[in-house]
Amino acid sequence: MPRWMWFLLPIGVAGFALSYLHAPEGLLFGLTAVGIIPLAALIGKATEELAYRVGSATGGLLNVTFGNVPELIVGALAIRANLVPLAQATIIGSVIGNASLVVGMSLFWGGIRNGIQRFSREVVGHHAVLMILSVASLALPSLFAVTSPRHNVETLSAVVACLLIASYGAYMLYDIAGLRGGRGRQPQTGDVFSGEQEAVVALVQDEQGPEWSWQWSVFWLILASIMVALEGEVLLGTVRPVTAAAGVSELFVGLVIIPIVGNVAEHFSAVILAGKNKMDLSFGVASGSAIQVALFVAPVLVLLSFLWHPMTLVFNPIEIAVLALVVGIFFFVSQDGESNWLEGLQLMMLYSMAAIVFYFLP
Repeated sequence: MPRWMWFLLPIGVAGFALSYLHAPEGLLFGLTAVGIIPLAALIGKATEELAYRVGSATGGLLNVTFGNVPELIVGALAIRANLVPLAQATIIGSVIGNASLVVGMSLFWGGIRNGIQRFSREVVGHHAVLMILSVASLALPSLFAVTSPRHNVETLSAVVACLLIASYGAYMLYDIAGLRGGRGRQPQTGDVFSGEQEAVVALVQDEQGPEWSWQWSVFWLILASIMVALEGEVLLGTVRPVTAAAGVSELFVGLVIIPIVGNVAEHFSAVILAGKNKMDLSFGVASGSAIQVALFVAPVLVLLSFLWHPMTLVFNPIEIAVLALVVGIFFFVSQDGESNWLEGLQLMMLYSMAAIVFYFLP
């Protein structure tokens, strides 16, 4: 976690405090949005410290899971506040952001520092295939709703959510337990969770070893998660008046703003690893987070939504189209085994174009 992030923490606290003084919605929105950035980074730092001490692929699972805590908390709060389209948009926005913006920034910075970089086609290709399968599972309910709009999509979404969680369990058994089939267990090579643990080790060692005890890490993890919930509630309370005044849609906030502030930990980790010429790990951080959102965060939010306002896995057609385009490009980028700064720049431009399209959505 960069040192300057600590100086951003009071901004979110100020936004939360000013909400009790009925400050302008635009000011509260800006302060709490900025305030979530260091909290997300703090959650990432705490989980990295814990994962480093746990070791093995279990640490990778811990890092991936808690790396998406901000999206999970904000998504649940949005559903409770009856901002269901915004909660759906955060799911798609997180996957799009990881597959294009995070990867693009990583390739660009890594290419500027190291020139042409090479990575394992087998390892990164494995990540890309998992991402495509995960995204396809999100698209199926939307296709069903188009062809059979009169059927109960809420029940279908709940069933698909349960299947996604089951797939996530199988995914963990394959990566963590090493259950490859055949006799015995095989060592983990190139899998997402084990790759996450390697990334954790590289990042922590880059900071001259672990800085916090496990008790201190747990303390910061819990405190930062609570603060995300408090500031996130203020942020979501200002979404409708701010979007109405600015003339933008709630989809833009969910697709662009919230994923950017919530994924800052993955952004920094992937870019730092790319700068150190560790592209396999950099790709693994981005793809691991995207797969986590599709297979775990999305179905959990669907099941939680039945406590307040049911959310389905039926997305806006343009969301599905952009998602398919970005993940498809991620797959092709992973196939040649090398990258350069120009590819990174083009991926960032693609994300910028998508953000502009989302901005002008009515």
